[in-house]
Amino acid sequence: MSTTVDTSHESMILTIDEAAAYLAIPKATLYTWRTRRVGFGPRAVKMGGCLRYRRADLDAWIVEHLEPEEGE
Repeated sequence: MSTTVDTSHESMILTIDEAAAYLAIPKATLYTWRTRRVGFGPRAVKMGGCLRYRRADLDAWIVEHLEPEEGE
């Protein structure tokens, strides 16, 4: 049985610090979205009691929150 590891950027697992840097927002904003604006922020996963973010989920969240282009 062979195991393959997906090392593409889309499958990357990021710490909360890395996710905040990727989104160019303070880490506290991610925590606030999780606790005070449940369902607003990007999807996260708890791994060993720590929050982790999949890069693909961050990218999907960005796309979902794009402002419409003018004329739309």
